[in-house]
Amino acid sequence: MLELKIDSSSLSSQEILGEIAQRKQEILKVQEGAIGSKSRLGWFNLPDNIDEYLAPIKEAADKILKTATDMIVVGIGGSNRGAMAAIRALSHQISSPITIHYAGDSLSQKRMEETLQLVEEKNIAINVIAKDFNTLEPGIAFRLLRNAMERKYGADYNQRIFVTGSRGPGQLHELACRHHYHFLDFPETFGGRFSVLSAVGLLPMAVAGIDIKRILAGARTAEQYLKSTTPEKNQGVQYAVSRNLLFKKGFTIESLVLFEPDLIHLGRWWVQLFAESEGKTPQAIFPASFMYSEDLHAVGQFVQEGPRCIAETYLKLFHPCDTFVIPESLGVADGFNYLTGKEFHLLNETVYKAALDAHKTDGIPCTEFLSMEAIGPEIIGYYFYYFMFVCYLSSVLIDVNPFDQEGVENYKRNMYKLLGKPNRERK
Repeated sequence: MLELKIDSSSLSSQEILGEIAQRKQEILKVQEGAIGSKSRLGWFNLPDNIDEYLAPIKEAADKILKTATDMIVVGIGGSNRGAMAAIRALSHQISSPITIHYAGDSLSQKRMEETLQLVEEKNIAINVIAKDFNTLEPGIAFRLLRNAMERKYGADYNQRIFVTGSRGPGQLHELACRHHYHFLDFPETFGGRFSVLSAVGLLPMAVAGIDIKRILAGARTAEQYLKSTTPEKNQGVQYAVSRNLLFKKGFTIESLVLFEPDLIHLGRWWVQLFAESEGKTPQAIFPASFMYSEDLHAVGQFVQEGPRCIAETYLKLFHPCDTFVIPESLGVADGFNYLTGKEFHLLNETVYKAALDAHKTDGIPCTEFLSMEAIGPEIIGYYFYYFMFVCYLSSVLIDVNPFDQEGVENYKRNMYKLLGKPNRERK
């Protein structure tokens, strides 16, 4: 579904194959899921029985659809970026009576007040998501929304609360049992940024009208390809190896370049995946995401003639389009007659080629992912699994554990101290 094309002027196939040969044993172990703790590799093997796996998720989605007109997803980072990415990317292809809103991903009072107003004005259900329910942002948002829900709906408010969380003392499972909320597992073996193909991402997607079985079908295709294809011919392996070889040549920033505004949250999901997984060593690539054409008029000058530290990864993935021909200008000499009669979608494809050629000519490494199909559930599912696998492998190649994020805890500890949280409760 995604065909890799590496710029040979920046990195030869001999260099890539040579690195694969040197690291082959590690690569083969990654293909088997044999590196890293099994307690963090639950995402690596997709379930054999998809229908059974999806049944509780679909059941919860059906209850929400019968209960509410709007759903507030309370989560932060890996708890909401995946679902947000899929829902935005597929927004023109899906239909649902439910409108999805997001909370718990900032501490803006204004944003919180607006979200509380939704409870007053709309018919609301809440899906609160947390692997560790000690995180302040979603925790305090859930408290405020929970109180507002109880004031509005009375004792039955709990039938509108759907929690996706961990089991154990102090976690969401304990709250769900005590207060009779609906509960779905945030699998213990899934880290937050690797959780999109679990109930964490799939429940909001299902409520939004996405066919989540098709999402998993696409992910399954990626899984089969990445695990069964030999390293030398495996494009996921080649990509993981090439990005780290480029880093050694001084290209310390990688930008994922997108051309459909509806993919902006897919880019944000990708950024978190690589930044939080690899960012534990000076050898880590800094991931960014650009949206062209807009960012050509914002950072394009820097990319074109600034310091040679940026490598670009172009994702050639567009919406399916009907024919839309640019009409002639009636009575106004606007200077764009050379476009009359051309199909509009060709303009976006032309920007893709023009930017790619300009940057390659100036010595910027430009990797391409060419999608074999338009934006749809299968390609989004493929994308999710493909890049989780690549991130796992790329992290191993720079000798970091992709599944922890101890550095994130530092700001949390500072915040808890400043806010007066008792020492015994700080984590």
